[in-house]
Amino acid sequence: MRYVMSRTGLSADVLRAWERRYGAVSPQRSPAGQRLYSDRDIARLLLLRRATLDGHSIGAIAPLDDRALEALLDTSPAAAESSDVDLAPRVHEAMSAVERLDAGALEATLRRAAMALGATTFVDAFAPRLLIEVGEHWHLGELGPAHEHLATSTMRRVLDWVIEAFVVAPRAPKLVVATPAGERHELGAMLVSAAAVQEGWRVIYLGADLPAAQIVHAASQVRARAVALSVVAAAGRGVTTELRAVARGLAEGTSLLLGGRAAEQVEAVPHARVLADIAALRRALRAIRSVSEPAAHPSES
Repeated sequence: MRYVMSRTGLSADVLRAWERRYGAVSPQRSPAGQRLYSDRDIARLLLLRRATLDGHSIGAIAPLDDRALEALLDTSPAAAESSDVDLAPRVHEAMSAVERLDAGALEATLRRAAMALGATTFVDAFAPRLLIEVGEHWHLGELGPAHEHLATSTMRRVLDWVIEAFVVAPRAPKLVVATPAGERHELGAMLVSAAAVQEGWRVIYLGADLPAAQIVHAASQVRARAVALSVVAAAGRGVTTELRAVARGLAEGTSLLLGGRAAEQVEAVPHARVLADIAALRRALRAIRSVSEPAAHPSES
């Protein structure tokens, strides 16, 4: 059971209760009576954990199949890029702190938002709206590099804090995250990293403005299942050249995912999938993981 606990972040008591009381999963048994959890069982437990973190009762969601759970998470107010009026004043408060270069006030505001909204809403809805606000004010000349650096460093600390509750298994699939050469804005890549950890991926975060050769080398070295690149402000032939070089260099079977406000403006990159938002990223990561064949993992009763 320790293996499954490390993969899902669920305690032994919770695992037993979900299995016996709610029938959430039905692991097979070895001849010695040990529970044998498949990768599919573990994936389902991760879905159930995410749904309970979003406020759903385990008793209400345990009867749902995996597709229904994914649909619930995709349409949940916590998973949608919401226009909820509760987000607007929180974003305004955060922007005010950025404008004042008040890192303490910004971090406190972000932590309050994460606690009030939940981890998924914070990553999928609140943080992207704040990212857009910071980017727009930067392009208008209303914010300078110091403001963006403060927002980036503070957001990184809060995102690290948010995802501490998500335990990633040592053998989890690996995702390399970066921004291509010419793209210096990394808040989008940081959100990708947080969402991927929540989805059970092991993230290798390389930061901003990285040449294609370095991205490809890192993906090869860690045997990444996927590479996710954020393109927020940079566009044009230079970035397209870099992205195409990454696509050409990746090993067969390594998926290339592109996202960010400027991703759709980039010329077509062979074998790359352009994602509209963090919710689409989550769906893509789940689809990539589902390709592998489930294997049984023994667990002591």
